[in-house]
Amino acid sequence: MQRISGGSLRGRVLKSLPTVPGLRPTGARVREAIFDRLQHELRDAVVLDLFAGSGALAFEALSRGAARATLVERNPAVARHLQAQIRELALDERARLWQGDATTFLRRHSPSAAELAGPYDLVFVDPPYDDTEVVLAAVLPALVAGGWLAESAALVCEYDRAGGRRPPAWPQGLVVETTRHYGQTAVEFLRHTKTTTTGAPQLC
Repeated sequence: MQRISGGSLRGRVLKSLPTVPGLRPTGARVREAIFDRLQHELRDAVVLDLFAGSGALAFEALSRGAARATLVERNPAVARHLQAQIRELALDERARLWQGDATTFLRRHSPSAAELAGPYDLVFVDPPYDDTEVVLAAVLPALVAGGWLAESAALVCEYDRAGGRRPPAWPQGLVVETTRHYGQTAVEFLRHTKTTTTGAPQLC
């Protein structure tokens, strides 16, 4: 059972997820730590959750003051579950769901489209653990190059450290601010940066 831990929806219990292989919602302890770190990033933020799953990260952000959120989920059953959850939480005016693959979503859409309300101030990237390296290698450069990230946008990337897994090299334009470990789970907090003509990153 997942429960929203802070903000206007604090205490609301999320609907039970359908049984889907590989579906792994962010644990309550990790989610709480993420939002403790992000507390000053949330007010009126526009949020993108690229691997929505239970939607807990996006819903928590909306509860704590984010203005709008776009959720992307490739599994049709989970997408239907998310749409029902959005209605139940009365977030229809603030949350938009896209059913499809995250990489395809980034390639086929423009962040400036009216229905997407981008670029985004906060992006969650929590792909299935078995696909982490391949997915991040495709998604992260697309976020930077495609104009999906607002100036000084925050990005939160979660992955499994088991077996020595590590993320690919972060693309130019993303700088790691801090890394936190919770058992085998690693969470990287990154910042979108400007770059000089020589390629050296500069914090906005």
